[in-house]
Amino acid sequence: MSMVSHLHHFFHAETCQSSIHTLRWKDRPLQCPRCQSLNVGPWGTYHAQPGLKRYRCKEQGCKRTCNDLTGTLLDGSKRSVMPWMLATFLLCLSCSSRRIARELGVYMRTSYRWCWWLRNAALSYEMGVPVQSMQKVPISLRCKIKDLDECINHLSK
Repeated sequence: MSMVSHLHHFFHAETCQSSIHTLRWKDRPLQCPRCQSLNVGPWGTYHAQPGLKRYRCKEQGCKRTCNDLTGTLLDGSKRSVMPWMLATFLLCLSCSSRRIARELGVYMRTSYRWCWWLRNAALSYEMGVPVQSMQKVPISLRCKIKDLDECINHLSK
């Protein structure tokens, strides 16, 4: 029996979305990622991703829409937030990308790519470096956690 069958009640779309919203904004007010205006209001939901709320900037020059995933690792993902949260949870339990693919019912390549992105995001968070900058670090250094100081020195050059 798959591990996910026992965890499905923890990972509803609404629960995942509210967790993402809380983690993203914490004690800060909601703001537009483009113009940093605080004049943002609700603007419906996405039909492809249940539970994901949409917001619209009310500033005259901006008027752009955004959501809680805008500017994050999950921005533009075709999958809903729930499989990403499950993959993150399983990765924290030290499950392999093959096991994650089997548990989530996705292709092996998809699972491998997700695990790669999640590991790089965790490493960039530890180093205080944006995920895009992590691509400048050689793969041989990214794979070794004991060389974290060496990664930091390489990025500061």
